[in-house]
Amino acid sequence: MLNCEDNALVNDMQIILNTTVRCNQFINVIVNVNYYSIFTVLYDLKNDYLLNDPIPISDFEAMYNINPIEALSRFYLENVDTLDYWVWVQAGGSAELAVNFRKANPTLTLIEAIEKLERMRDIT
Repeated sequence: MLNCEDNALVNDMQIILNTTVRCNQFINVIVNVNYYSIFTVLYDLKNDYLLNDPIPISDFEAMYNINPIEALSRFYLENVDTLDYWVWVQAGGSAELAVNFRKANPTLTLIEAIEKLERMRDIT
């Protein structure tokens, strides 16, 4: 069992390593079980998954209609809470915009997407 004091890192691990295959990849890659190594390997894998193994768009759109917070968490592979979701909605966020942003920049974070929406809104 990982003895990690950083709850945010543990939450991110649960979101990023959301399949048995991904957990096994993490275990096979990690060499030193220390905070820095875990952090580095985890976020390298996250970027790899966002580029090479993202959630299918049809699955994301269907999930977004049912549970947008969970959909955004899986789409961006990061912890999204209710406040993040409401900021996303107030900025004009939608499933379609998330997909369009992903096509332009696969490693874009939700915060970066919100900032991009706010800049777009300020321009118009």
